[in-house]
Amino acid sequence: MLNFDFRYAEQFLVAMVLTSLTVFTHSAGMSLVRHYFKRSCSFIKNREHLKRHQILMTGIVAIMMGTHCFEVLIWAFFYMLRGVVPDGLSAVFFSLNSYTTVGAGNITVLDQWRGIGGFEAMAGMLMFGWSTAVLAAAVLKLHSLDA
Repeated sequence: MLNFDFRYAEQFLVAMVLTSLTVFTHSAGMSLVRHYFKRSCSFIKNREHLKRHQILMTGIVAIMMGTHCFEVLIWAFFYMLRGVVPDGLSAVFFSLNSYTTVGAGNITVLDQWRGIGGFEAMAGMLMFGWSTAVLAAAVLKLHSLDA
């Protein structure tokens, strides 16, 4: 029989707060991507500017990477504040590995917070999906400008 422990309910509630902060951050990052794309596209006039296309896409990916890194730090800050992991470096490492779904098997997490990495992984997958959709839309829009 499945025995649901209150600790997971607490972790879920904390994860919802952290996920909300992650979504707000991601929304701001994707707005920055949109603004950067619109502004950069005004400089791209024809197909002969392949290098400009590459620079534009590199900028978009850089904004997305920066956004994801900031989101990792949101979760890491919580881990550090609550003492979920031994130290700040471990907090960032654990968060990065959870967010990207790699998993950090060599980090010791307080027993009452064992499931939090899974909740962060869910948030990370959603944010990567969102970024992928925005990136695909940018590529399609960029190709339509060449047509």
